Amino acid sequence: MPRARRILAITLAFFAAIPFGAAQTPWAGLKEPPTGLIPAGDVLSCGHLGRQVGNVELILHFYHDLVGLKLLGPREQPRPFGSKDTNPALLEFAQLGQGVPNPMDARNRAVLLPIPGTAAKSSNEMTVEAIEIKNIASKPYQPSMKDPGSSRLVLMVRELDKTLSDLKNELVPVITAGGNPVVLPSHPGIAGRIRAVLVRDPDAYPVELMEITPAPPSTAPAESKVLGARVVLVVENLETTCRWFQGLVGPDLQFWASPSTIDDKAYQDLTGVSGPFEMAMAVIPGAPVAIEFIQYKNNTKSVGRPHFQDPGAAHLLFMARDVDVIMPRIRAAKAQILSKTDGPVFIGPVTRSLFVTDPDGFWAEFMDNNVKRRP
Repeated sequence: MPRARRILAITLAFFAAIPFGAAQTPWAGLKEPPTGLIPAGDVLSCGHLGRQVGNVELILHFYHDLVGLKLLGPREQPRPFGSKDTNPALLEFAQLGQGVPNPMDARNRAVLLPIPGTAAKSSNEMTVEAIEIKNIASKPYQPSMKDPGSSRLVLMVRELDKTLSDLKNELVPVITAGGNPVVLPSHPGIAGRIRAVLVRDPDAYPVELMEITPAPPSTAPAESKVLGARVVLVVENLETTCRWFQGLVGPDLQFWASPSTIDDKAYQDLTGVSGPFEMAMAVIPGAPVAIEFIQYKNNTKSVGRPHFQDPGAAHLLFMARDVDVIMPRIRAAKAQILSKTDGPVFIGPVTRSLFVTDPDGFWAEFMDNNVKRRP
């Protein structure tokens, strides 16, 4: 081999072998992937991954009966639809006025599914908030896995093979090549042997099931099938989106970024997406929940941004110490708030909330409680 080509080959091999946690870009200052619990700051915790769904009962069966999330309220209780008269909160804070007439005529119902292992105390666990909205124009939102603005939920499970078998018995679609778990060579912030598989919930939303051996520390009960969670967002530009989230959440949201592109067959088999990607991650203050950002080298956008009411759309809730602290940051980011007043609205006597979209069209929600009282 000529000397120049030999030097190039050695150089490429060196950078490909750089482990996770090497020197970082200036905007991602952490030298190692963050783990554990980051102290709360202006954001107190991760409230929920909100999901607009086509049918609450199907979602309840998937996440609670099959996967093993907890449930707020009795399993068999009636779940009637509310309206602007009986359940105005959802319609009030979101307004749903995205290209549809008479948004307040919509009917809605919701179910909350706490995720074990996502809080120091069980009362503060992150939930999957499934919201079913009817009587309003909507369409399924099903972006590709590499589409900027798409997302997925990662659930750490205790027995991957058993959980996957239960899902397959009910004909749940499997994204991963061959329909079986793959072994990942490594993953930032995770130690141990990693096996993972991607499936789709009843709205075709991607859910990654991950088994780690030995099992990581978790606040989940010993009998729990689920041990924790992460959220993955696909972005057009890592720096732009990570800076946007840090600008709103505050300096407590600290990022680590992969020192080189990742091009591994196991990840391709897992997701069904070929080609290299870069990754960044942070741990949400006040909650042992990591949020990962992935930028594919070839990430052309195949679908438009979702409307709030579209089944398959998702949002991430940050519980804030005081939404008024977040507002100047939103103004500085020039983000449009989804409300009539372009500001937070009361969804309860002492609870305020607002929605904005990140640069890729993914919804972020900020909420506070017991800071101000509705006039």
